Amino acid sequence: MIRRAAASCLMVALLALPWAAAAHDLGIARALLEEMPGGRYALAIETSPALAQLFQPPELPARCAQGEAPGPIGPDQTTLRYEFACAEQPLTASDVLRLPWQRQGVMLAARWADGSTARQFFARTSDVIEVPLHALQAGSGSITDAASRYLGLGIEHILLGVDHLLFVLGLLLIVNGPWMLVKTITAFTLAHSITLALATLGLVDVPPRPVDAAIALSIMFLGAEILRVRQGRPGLTARTPWVVAFAFGLLHGLGFAGALTELGLVPGEIPLALLFFNVGVEIGQLMFVVTFLALALALRQVQVVWPRWAEPLPAYAIGTVAAFWFIERTSAIVAVT
Repeated sequence: MIRRAAASCLMVALLALPWAAAAHDLGIARALLEEMPGGRYALAIETSPALAQLFQPPELPARCAQGEAPGPIGPDQTTLRYEFACAEQPLTASDVLRLPWQRQGVMLAARWADGSTARQFFARTSDVIEVPLHALQAGSGSITDAASRYLGLGIEHILLGVDHLLFVLGLLLIVNGPWMLVKTITAFTLAHSITLALATLGLVDVPPRPVDAAIALSIMFLGAEILRVRQGRPGLTARTPWVVAFAFGLLHGLGFAGALTELGLVPGEIPLALLFFNVGVEIGQLMFVVTFLALALALRQVQVVWPRWAEPLPAYAIGTVAAFWFIERTSAIVAVT
């Protein structure tokens, strides 16, 4: 009985071998985008004759034109090659290639005419795989394009960076008086601008995970300081908020730098990226501060009276969220080591 069962299992396994081989296909394409002289490009895909039908010509920016479609690849070939030209203007970081491929993603390498290379994985998002070329360190095309792109990225980063905004909120809940608020926000801005520049230029190199954990710790510190103020025992932040803002601003600047360098900056664009990303961060930060002050003024006008037990809630909420982040980020450090 056992022998029959074993023989049946072996037969099923042997019959399933071809299907098993297909099942182990991860659905990830491998391709190379190469820039050639005269605004010409080639997109070479590593594939096999059996999978060649899964690939279609890339969808290009309007100014680019497809070359001749490649013929069927032979049994000994392993590359499917599409060529196109962008004679009016080369591909730039603001361009997006859309790949209508029946694959779950692509590991795409780029080899640019200046000799620089990049490599990135792009997942399928809908019916196509979208490849934003800034992720492959393509040039920005013009100073205006680069400035607007990095400015937008800076604004987006600060407005979506809840930890940075929570730190600024903590300062706003402690600082009294418009002049002291100006000094505090200026000190924070100056400090994170310094470390953002040093880290982006490669003069300071700090691992991102410890920086993220330390940022969470800085927010926990502010939560405790808010509580001390509410209890009538003002601490260091209440007495000299600009000093604390400057000290922790140096730390937050390293966090901004980590986000900026992850973009894969073109070496020649680093000064421009640094300037306009930082300006974008300041614009976003100013938008948050103005919104908070307007909301506080509106609540004061309608004379909202909060119960006494609710006064420490902002401090506890900020401290609790920051503590969760600190534990989560510290655990990530321990897991890596």
